[in-house]
Formats: sequence, C-alpha cells, structure tokens
Amino acid sequence: MRTGRPPLEWGTHGKITTHTVASGNVQAMTRLRLWDGELQRMTATGRTAAAARASLELRIAERLRLSELDAWRHPAADDPFDELVYMWLGDLAWDSSVSGATYARCERIIRTQLVPTFGDLTVGEITAERIEPLLAAQRATSQEAAAVLYEVIELLLDLAVCEDVLDVNPMGSVAREGGPTRLRGLDAYRRLVRGRLEHREERRREAGGTSD
Repeated sequence: MRTGRPPLEWGTHGKITTHTVASGNVQAMTRLRLWDGELQRMTATGRTAAAARASLELRIAERLRLSELDAWRHPAADDPFDELVYMWLGDLAWDSSVSGATYARCERIIRTQLVPTFGDLTVGEITAERIEPLLAAQRATSQEAAAVLYEVIELLLDLAVCEDVLDVNPMGSVAREGGPTRLRGLDAYRRLVRGRLEHREERRREAGGTSD
C-alpha cells in the first residue's frame, strides 16, 4: 500500500529540492507549515543551488516570523521593552546563519546593559536622548565595545520599525563613533533586515504613506 508524506509539524519545512529553470538559474522549493497550521509552497531562485537554498532559507525564516506574530499578537509602542527583546532574540534564533557564539554575545549585551537601563520603559520610550548616555559610558571604557553595543541597539530597534511599532529608528539620530567595528556572523541577518525595511517602505508607498 502506498503511503503519503508524513505531515509537517507547525513551524517546520520539508526537504528542500532544487532544479534548473529556463533562465539557467536554479530554483529551490519546499513545503512550509506555518504557525496557524496552513501549508505553503515556498520557492527562491539563485545562480547556484547553494545560493537558491540560502535565499529560500531566508524566506522561510521571514515567513515563519510573520506567521508567529500573526498567530499570537501584534506588538505596540506601549509594550514593555522586555517584549521587544524577547521578539528580537527569537528572530536571531530563527536565522540559521547566526552562530551560537554571536547569539550569546547579543543576549549578554542585552541582559547586562540594555535591560538594566531600559527595562522599566516601553518600546516607544526608547529615544535617542536615552540611548546616548549609555553609549557614552561604554565609549569611556572601550570604543570597540561601544560600536558593538550601537549595532545591537540599532538592529533591535530596526525590528520595531519593521513591525510598525516605531515610525523611525531613533538610532538614526545617534552619532556612530569608534570606527566601523561590527558584530561578526550577522551579514545574512543584516541583509534580511534591510529587505524587511525596504518591504515596509514599499507597503507604505502603496498605502499612500511616506517614510519621513
């Protein structure tokens, strides 16, 4: 007797397969079970099988993240800062390109520096004026550590912008000092965030809004 494919658990995807399309590029595809139980076919294209797989994995992570938010609740500016932290750390954990060491460093920065400073505030109360003293204190100890702290705060608040919790990231008004030091292992995640921000701006333009 013939048996079908076993059902996918919620929040998981099936085997990723690839094939060459007419353009000569490679298409990767799989099935994805969203957090509400819906089954979706996901595809992505790249110049090579590896590139197509990587692009598909990014799309899967993004789709699951949005599905999780839709299945539970939509974040708001009056939510506690801790809730944004929980969302962002979960977002990092979903991205398979983020190493355990990089995740641990981000979590440590949040636990030891951001939560003690902003833990009693709402997301909407996190302003450039409140961020600058924390960065200044860190610069007095280490310019490199301050640059890394800057990036963690920037990426954290980018998530709030992507989710329409904030109109703009307050880090745009905070001077970046200490050179181009960046957290290692976050290149793919940065590209994912840029894609989300660009998608948000497209949605705002389509709705007749502005990015100002």
